[in-house]
Amino acid sequence: MDAVRSLLFVGAALLLGATGARGREVCLGTDMKLALPSSLENHYETLRLLYTGCQVVHGNLEITHLHGNPDLSFLQGIVEVQGYVFVSHVSVSMVPLDNLRIIRGSQLYNSSYALAVMDNTLSGQGLRTLRLRSLTEILSGGVYIWGNPQLCFPDPQNIIWRDELNEKNFHERQYRLQPRASQCPPCYPACGKSCWGETAQDCQSYTRASLFPPQWRVHVDWGCQRCKGPLPNDCCHQQCAAGCTGPKDSDCLACHHFNDSGVCKDNCPLPTIYDPISFQLKPNPNRKFNFGATCVKTCPYNYLAMDMACTLNCPMANQEVIISHPDGSETQKCEKCDNCHKVCYGLGIDNLGIMDNHGITMVTSSNVDQFNKCKKIYGSLAFLPQSFARDHVTNTSALTLEQLNSFRNLEEITGYLYIDAWPEEWTDLSVFENLKVIRGRSLYK
Repeated sequence: MDAVRSLLFVGAALLLGATGARGREVCLGTDMKLALPSSLENHYETLRLLYTGCQVVHGNLEITHLHGNPDLSFLQGIVEVQGYVFVSHVSVSMVPLDNLRIIRGSQLYNSSYALAVMDNTLSGQGLRTLRLRSLTEILSGGVYIWGNPQLCFPDPQNIIWRDELNEKNFHERQYRLQPRASQCPPCYPACGKSCWGETAQDCQSYTRASLFPPQWRVHVDWGCQRCKGPLPNDCCHQQCAAGCTGPKDSDCLACHHFNDSGVCKDNCPLPTIYDPISFQLKPNPNRKFNFGATCVKTCPYNYLAMDMACTLNCPMANQEVIISHPDGSETQKCEKCDNCHKVCYGLGIDNLGIMDNHGITMVTSSNVDQFNKCKKIYGSLAFLPQSFARDHVTNTSALTLEQLNSFRNLEEITGYLYIDAWPEEWTDLSVFENLKVIRGRSLYK
């Protein structure tokens, strides 16, 4: 059953790879917090499959429950995280996030922290280096580094976190920072005490103008938030985040709002534009969709196109439409509807079609009938040990094989299929004999 579970989970995860603007590989993050996976070996393989080749993480980057000497080089390509970064219960010596430049903090750990590094030790072994040598911007959220007795780099109390945190970050002063471990080597001399490792390449880079020496304060007078040096043309464009290589909105190392083919903008090109000659709106031939913080001409595979954005789930009063093209490709989009056809909602989606991660958590005998004759389930399915046990509190009986025949017509699941338990006397998964597609738009945990 472990093999079945791993196959279904990882298979769903692999569907979520997508390429955004400028060929940046996008992957979906996780929301597991400290949930312990059923198999540590499967957990490492899942992380490796999710993040190999990934540059932009849509969601959270959670690195947990890693021990021994696993190869973590697959993390080195990550440049941007939309949610938070969480490193916990890791006893490997080093986590190499060498190229991570910006943490957006669209979702925060414990509603407060964009970077949380906690309790990374096991039997005297623990995290020694969290290499964040490129990190120069945290748009929202504070920093929590605590309970890491072997941590040498960074020295949490000597990194200038005010330089990392955006000046409009409401959590700018929200820190909990442990002292550095004892008997650690010093930073490279040119770095002073602020570094992410031992080499000259690990010195903390400073880009926030208001923290520079007085002779650089002219940048502040000009409203410069980020800059790359002391000269007047070293001031970054106001659309830049994380720093820049020059003064233009195309010289940014990361974008504050949206990246449109290498140019940072407030918004992506709209679906319609105003024609001053006819005094009417007309279709914009250059329209693009919002995809995270990127503008894209078409939504990536497995995402649904709306008027202005790519989404994983159609909102209320919309229905999913899949258009097949002669070349075998598909366009998936949401269309408004007055009398939307009835759909089957699974776990993680409420009866209004809204994402709901706090509702029903598994299939039981009390809810299995709602899936009867469904060909497509919007959401997910999960079978836990409790699914097959009688609940004396609610007087709910165990699932029976006859009840599971409800799934024999099922052809597609938009979320995940998670099987943590299955009665031993049922030797196969034939109730899913017609299941063709698991889209993996949401992942287990």
